[in-house]
Amino acid sequence: MKSLFRMISVAALAVLTLAACHKDKVVYTPEDGTIDVDNVGYLALGAMEVSVLEDTENIASDASSTRAVNIDDFKVEIFKQKDDNAWNKVDEFLYSNRKEKLELEAGNYRMVLSLGERQKAAWEAPVYGAEEEFTIVRGETVTIEEIVCKLVNIKVTVSYSADIIDQLDPALTTMTVSTGTPELVYAMTETRAGYFLPVDDAETTTLNLTLTCYYKEGENAGKPITMTNMITGVKPAQWRKINIVIQHASDGNATIGIVCDTWVYNENVEFASSSYLAMEEIIPDDIGAPVISFGEHDFNNVYELNDSMFDANGNFKSSINVDVTASAPLTSLVVEASSDNPEFVSTYSAMVDKKIDLCTTTKSNAALALMGYSKVAADATTAQLQFGKQANIMKSFEGTHTYTITAVDSKNRTATATLMVKYGVGGGVVTPVIEWVGYDISQMQTIDPLTDTCMIRVTAPLKIKDFMVKIESSVLTKSELESLDPPLTDEFSLVNDTTYFSALTNFGFPTGDAVYGQTYISEDNLNISKFLGLLSMLGPGDHNFIMTVTDMEGNTTEETIQMHFE
Repeated sequence: MKSLFRMISVAALAVLTLAACHKDKVVYTPEDGTIDVDNVGYLALGAMEVSVLEDTENIASDASSTRAVNIDDFKVEIFKQKDDNAWNKVDEFLYSNRKEKLELEAGNYRMVLSLGERQKAAWEAPVYGAEEEFTIVRGETVTIEEIVCKLVNIKVTVSYSADIIDQLDPALTTMTVSTGTPELVYAMTETRAGYFLPVDDAETTTLNLTLTCYYKEGENAGKPITMTNMITGVKPAQWRKINIVIQHASDGNATIGIVCDTWVYNENVEFASSSYLAMEEIIPDDIGAPVISFGEHDFNNVYELNDSMFDANGNFKSSINVDVTASAPLTSLVVEASSDNPEFVSTYSAMVDKKIDLCTTTKSNAALALMGYSKVAADATTAQLQFGKQANIMKSFEGTHTYTITAVDSKNRTATATLMVKYGVGGGVVTPVIEWVGYDISQMQTIDPLTDTCMIRVTAPLKIKDFMVKIESSVLTKSELESLDPPLTDEFSLVNDTTYFSALTNFGFPTGDAVYGQTYISEDNLNISKFLGLLSMLGPGDHNFIMTVTDMEGNTTEETIQMHFE
């Protein structure tokens, strides 16, 4: 059964790939496969500037392992898209040896820049890279002016505070870090940085941590202490700084723990002096990313409207302004509205799209001005969203209205913020909302895996604490799910069940930090359409995905995705 089920999984994935990967392309190649010498264009590279975003802070490293990033050393590869959407390498050279202009057959291309050897885990082994897609048109020249290369792998350093070094034996204290295999063992005196590739090039990766240490002195000298945990939601280009410190307690005793949300400890330990062992992770901000600000207000708090904010004629006397500032021109400024009051969403959608990109929208200036949105966001470095102009609409529908704002600049740097505005004391209970995009979630849906999707949108103004999913199926069993590689089960938490994170990611579920503490999960980040092909291969049957979202205040919403396959 295990082999059969793996065959079904592979076949289903192939079906989905054929159904979902119809990338738009231009077909220029003659039917006989020959290259038409008259059907060529040009790629100008002479004026192209390449820059590298490197770490803003550096730890001491051995001179032999420290080297500056030399742009001339970057490898440049040119790939052409074939009719079956596969990419075929057509050229390769060092950046220092690039030609002023390349002659290429018309078609869709991708240019890949890279520096460094891709290793699953290695010391002082950063890998930098960037990609740029372009289209060559017969007789025309394409110019790529600027490419920004970023770290492809994940940087991890481990350090210890002075007071903990005094109590632990440095010769017997290590921190082991891995994303699976191989692993890197950091001695207490280790100053090098370890670099880890994302697992299977996934969007997020889990770091597995094991701290082993021994007392240096006292009656417990030589007693081993072991702590294990994992940090989820780790992404390429991040520097995860693990800092072991002691926080002195006033009660004379403390337990060993880690200041990561999901860190667990094996035992209670008494240090020679009252202390608490903790770990803290620090993630630097994306350098130069757009900034989304809400004046003196905090996006984490709900902005509450009340009647005193309106004059006798019902005009809003205050302002709800969100400012977007970017160091490079904006290419996308998306505002997506939701609410726990469906009537608000209906009224809002009648005026502008529920999800609108202010850099590309075709809505009239009058409609945008009415909602407080600016149409001049494209290529601008500043924009202001005046949500106060919607105050009367918000007041008309009691509840909590949520706006998810995402800004992207021309260097593909992204910032996201969530604005929550509430009106009414008794109306609009602030509970999580679960939506099946494009379908009535209250009804059983007959599914065609080649054309239908399963994309879920979740709004939780008070932040998600847990997200449980239970699969009930007439043909898919728990044992079959557990036979998958990696394994899955029929009931799991997207926040806490780290054992299944790898499988869940493969099927389109967000996990860990991408769920915990979030106020909004978009359908792009919760797209489990891969399951459709898998379920269809099992034959006719009914399948329920029971989803339960609990927020930080204990409010719970449960919805069931009901699917029927004929």
